[in-house]
Amino acid sequence: MWKYEATVTWKSAKEGELHAGGNPGIGVGTPPEFGGPHDKWSPEQLLTGAVTTCLMTTALYMLEKARVEFGSYTSSATGTMDKTREGLAFTDVHVKIDVIVARQEDVEKAREFVLRAEKGCLISRALRCPVRVDIHVSHQTRE
Repeated sequence: MWKYEATVTWKSAKEGELHAGGNPGIGVGTPPEFGGPHDKWSPEQLLTGAVTTCLMTTALYMLEKARVEFGSYTSSATGTMDKTREGLAFTDVHVKIDVIVARQEDVEKAREFVLRAEKGCLISRALRCPVRVDIHVSHQTRE
């Protein structure tokens, strides 16, 4: 079993500082849509970022195990929050993943293993809303 701890300390108005695992603190706050600062990470951004980061780390693990040599991995995520019967909630997270592999013959294999990562991402599985993933894998020869 693994445990992850985080501490947030209020600084002023609608902002604080988040610390975890001895990493440098990051400024956090209420999202600007609710009167918070524009220069701090909101919980909504952190959650959306956690989904796309989890997908990346899981995919990298899967690609390494599959011995797929890749040149780049980029993903972007959009989390949608809306009013529901229970109050404000995330209703959807949409992630776009772009992977470039070194060998043409690895394109389909890479796609298969990134799809496996989608199913293995523990952050996505912890959410009550759907996580939609679009995967694009292409090949580019290294120079």
